[in-house]
Amino acid sequence: MNPIQRLEELPAEILQTFHPDFIFLIESDKIQHFPARNMSHNQKIQEVKKRLDHSLMVTYWKDHEIIYSPELNVFAVLPKE
Repeated sequence: MNPIQRLEELPAEILQTFHPDFIFLIESDKIQHFPARNMSHNQKIQEVKKRLDHSLMVTYWKDHEIIYSPELNVFAVLPKE
């Protein structure tokens, strides 16, 4: 899944929910979020690695950090601070 393309397809109502107190996991058919309040950036990265358990790459979209693997059908969004 191309994460940038998937993000571009999301409705504005969903994009408005992006907040740095949460980490978002986006799949082709669902979006999940979990709390990340008071986590450092490194702690957020460790959470994503634990949940995706794969070799990961990083890119950016509208200043949000996108963590993904071309081999996975899910990616993480760390909303900008």
